[in-house]
Amino acid sequence: MIRLVFWFSLALTIILTATVVVSGVAFLPPTVALGPCLRDLTSPFWEERASPLAAETFDVGDATVRICYGRPSARERVVFGGMVPYRQLWRTGANEPTRIYTNGNVALAGVQLTPGRYSLYTIPDTSSWRIFITESVLHWGNDLRGGAQDKTVGVGIVPSDSTASFVETFTITGVSGDSALMVLGWERTRVAIPVTRLP
Repeated sequence: MIRLVFWFSLALTIILTATVVVSGVAFLPPTVALGPCLRDLTSPFWEERASPLAAETFDVGDATVRICYGRPSARERVVFGGMVPYRQLWRTGANEPTRIYTNGNVALAGVQLTPGRYSLYTIPDTSSWRIFITESVLHWGNDLRGGAQDKTVGVGIVPSDSTASFVETFTITGVSGDSALMVLGWERTRVAIPVTRLP
């Protein structure tokens, strides 16, 4: 009986650990731990990525938001309207879906989020971007069939601006405050997404 309990406990530990490594999802509630920014096993740890995984953390009032995303580079390619087509759903980065973790109630582009873990998608256009948020975080990149779309939280629209300087590598920057900003920058495009604290 003791051996059975031991092997069951070991198997459960391995399954839970593998789930965290594969999905980047922590089992602790986000009020305790926002969650790790981990690579999915579909991209082996020993291989160097062309688009490295990055994290950005910022405060919205007394809440904290963490973004985990892949950072592709332009490499002399046309980005928006080329490599990233206009008016099509984009994972807002590379590889895994871009994930948002929050430990408080916030509104991102007007979409209300409770403490939890989400995936962020965008639909770029020439003058505005559509922000698409889903509760599904256990899918790969742009694979949004079935369950991922069924878990849509909301959609918002934000304007896009051009920049004087060229941004080679896709970058997400958080600007903390009671009314915070999550700024997406790549090529000569800048998109500032408002993030506000909710009660």
